[in-house]
Amino acid sequence: MDDISDISAAVIVLAAGDSSRMGRPKALLDWHGKPMIEHVLATAQSGGCTRSLVVLGRDAEGILAGADLGGAQVVVNPDPSQGQVSSIKLGMQHQDFSTDCCVVWPVDCPLVQAGDVRALIESYGRMRTSLMRIFIPVHAGKRGHPMLVDIGFRQPFMLLGPGDTARKVIDDNHTQVQEVPTGNAGVLADVDTPEEYKAALANGR
Repeated sequence: MDDISDISAAVIVLAAGDSSRMGRPKALLDWHGKPMIEHVLATAQSGGCTRSLVVLGRDAEGILAGADLGGAQVVVNPDPSQGQVSSIKLGMQHQDFSTDCCVVWPVDCPLVQAGDVRALIESYGRMRTSLMRIFIPVHAGKRGHPMLVDIGFRQPFMLLGPGDTARKVIDDNHTQVQEVPTGNAGVLADVDTPEEYKAALANGR
């Protein structure tokens, strides 16, 4: 296994959505005894992320009261209706250049494993002198979450406009995207509805 101790990786947990289809904040869903956001932060740390930043939205007060975010930096998106990209940009702009890369992780993707995060960071470490700047886990030919971005490559994300998605940066810079295979189908799963939450819990042990 490659040594990633010299790589400063920050996780950016996106938790500013209104959880409309779930009916309650997804960050606070019980995940085998702890709030989902605590699980995501712990998994990121176990996978090699040495810094944590959480982007919250309208439910910020309740999430801060209901979950222990440890030493994570917390920023609040003043207008999460602008879409997930607005939270990605907010999280990226709060990183400094002592951070090598950031792992952008929607809070509703709890089935990602520490090994998936480590594989992304290891791949980045091996290829940091190459042209590859975005690293994405792939299972059965499908791309999932989270994505790792070289911090020096955040400008294309910062330039995204209203209505754009992160996929635009990925598509526009496809020659700089490295796919990282994983046997974990959980990188493809997100939890938007009570039914998806129930299914994810059953698969999450």
